[in-house]
Amino acid sequence: MRTSFDARSFLHLADRLLNDNRYEKEARIRTAIGRAYYAAFLSAMKKLQGLGCSFKDVYRLHKDVIEMLSSRNGGLGSKLNDLLEYRVDADYKMEARVTHLGEKCCRLSEHIINRLEELH
Repeated sequence: MRTSFDARSFLHLADRLLNDNRYEKEARIRTAIGRAYYAAFLSAMKKLQGLGCSFKDVYRLHKDVIEMLSSRNGGLGSKLNDLLEYRVDADYKMEARVTHLGEKCCRLSEHIINRLEELH
């Protein structure tokens, strides 16, 4: 029987990408930002579901998770929202300067994931 995917694996991948010079720098940073976000987002969603929350509207999923997290811990919700905004910049705004955000996003994601344990 397969256990569920550990979203923290995305964070490990993001960390490795940041230091992998085999790939073009900006592309790997933009990809790392996205993976760091999804590590935190999926971890938050799983934690909230474990606490009895449900998310039915796939089109609002990201905002709903952030809002529910914010209702339980405003600081964590705000940090996850910041990470979402960095991810949107990295994925959709090619003119955005993101080269300084890779490490920051990985550390922010790690912080969020570690603090999720405190939610009840």
